[in-house]
Amino acid sequence: MRNKTFFLTIISLCLMALTVKGDEKERMQWFKDAKLGVFIHYGIYAVDGIDESWSFFNGYISHKDYMKQLDGFTASNYDTDRWARLFKEAGAQYIIMTSKHHDGVALWESDTDHLNVVDHTPANRDLVTPFMNSMRDHGMKAGLYYSLIDWSYPNYPAFTRDSVRYHNDPERWEEFRLFMFKQLEEIADKFDPAVYWFDGDWEHSADEWHSSKIREMILNNNSSAIINDRLNEYGDYSTPEQGMPVAQPANKYWELCLTTNDSWGYQHQDVNYKTPYQVIWTFADCISKGGNLLLNVGPKEDGTIPKPQKEILKEMGRWTNKHKEAIYGTRKGIPKENFNGLSSTSADNKTIYLYIDYTPNIPIKIKGLKSEVKDIRVVGKDNNIDFNYNRNSKELSFKFAKELADEKLTVIAVDLEEEAKLETPSQTLAEDLIDKLKEDDRWYKKHKHVLQNAKEGISPIHYAGTTLLSKDEEILYLVVEGDPHGPVVIKGLNNKINRIWVAGHGSQLPHEVMGDIYWSSFPGTAYIDIPKRVQDEKATVIALLLEGKISLYSEEGHAIESN
Repeated sequence: MRNKTFFLTIISLCLMALTVKGDEKERMQWFKDAKLGVFIHYGIYAVDGIDESWSFFNGYISHKDYMKQLDGFTASNYDTDRWARLFKEAGAQYIIMTSKHHDGVALWESDTDHLNVVDHTPANRDLVTPFMNSMRDHGMKAGLYYSLIDWSYPNYPAFTRDSVRYHNDPERWEEFRLFMFKQLEEIADKFDPAVYWFDGDWEHSADEWHSSKIREMILNNNSSAIINDRLNEYGDYSTPEQGMPVAQPANKYWELCLTTNDSWGYQHQDVNYKTPYQVIWTFADCISKGGNLLLNVGPKEDGTIPKPQKEILKEMGRWTNKHKEAIYGTRKGIPKENFNGLSSTSADNKTIYLYIDYTPNIPIKIKGLKSEVKDIRVVGKDNNIDFNYNRNSKELSFKFAKELADEKLTVIAVDLEEEAKLETPSQTLAEDLIDKLKEDDRWYKKHKHVLQNAKEGISPIHYAGTTLLSKDEEILYLVVEGDPHGPVVIKGLNNKINRIWVAGHGSQLPHEVMGDIYWSSFPGTAYIDIPKRVQDEKATVIALLLEGKISLYSEEGHAIESN
């Protein structure tokens, strides 16, 4: 009887696990399909344009002076309907706004005895309710960021980097935890967000936060709600930020959180904006890895979104509206061994989407494709293009005319007769490309010195194309196909780049590194512009002289726990 009871218990637990798994897939499906979200960092820190919360925590300003910004926060032009129209036009499917950052200033009228914009600023109104209503009215999911830590609350232990209120006082900690839980219950009851975007969990353990109880409360209130991974072991999806993951994230649900410039909140002096091309390329990289992009905007204190941020969103909208079928509901792309670039697949796996960041001069190839090709289309143009598919070699090749190219990224749809079936080709795409280029006597003579003194290059996860390395591994060569539409992109290069030149031409090229932040081990992303005048008509070879032997960062990315 005891054995029978044990057996039934095991069956019951297995069935529960299957049910939870099934519920998770259903609950997370909209997020998996959404691809693009907008992050909004809005708070009193926009008044003086300083680092949100971190500025006083790190001692760049006193807490008292930081809080003087309460007097200047008016939200006088706060128009969430205008926001919603802009975000919708950009192609965003979900929007996350900061309801409370680490500084403890809530954007709603909380019943707790603490800082909020209704009682403590000239804004004198709840800013969360109109936000939630506007986003939902325009058909987007609305979520809220909430900081678990609160450096302004008198019973929270941490205060600044070099001072704490207490070290071990269970009664004070429990008082804070009850306060935090009450605020979260208010958020659940008043706003019922589709996404709970937590932050700050690194300062305490899951047991100390009572993370399991927070998750239980949220899902009891709304069983469809989803939670990010910053609830210490109790979240649903991963949130690498600023640095695009080099490797495929382990969690099948993830989003890259990315600023449009270098700051989360509005900072008057920060004009180092990413170009629309850089943002769209990064977005395509996220799609290629099966993830989402959560693109940040930082409104001014009055609630208006800075013009450069609006311009980026509008260009995103042009590209997303044109390429809808290759964005929403897609799945991660095909292996790099089969296609040397960014790609995704349709949900039914019968269409492969290729994101091409150049106009080709020689045929683009997919190798190891076992499925019969029906046709190839330029997405957003309704143009079919000629192709050659060899059943024996399992190789697909095609080109497209310049007039069919998108000004940023062209999307090619490869429609198949059946689900995509692929095998690892006997010859790599890099070998294949170099062999093809060597057939051109002019090109070979121009690059002979490189080819005779180089060996196999780096993984395509770092550069979406063909590479070679000098034998001492101190020079990285990028083989840039066709006419690039923007700068070429290298991810995860730990080395400093000492010099860049065009092989066979000699011209030096500048570069910029974005996302290389002093407190992060992530090396940032390098961008190299290749002017038309130095481009080779077949393929341009760019040489990067590195400081030392090549070193590559291949991790997923991470969350910010310092600033």
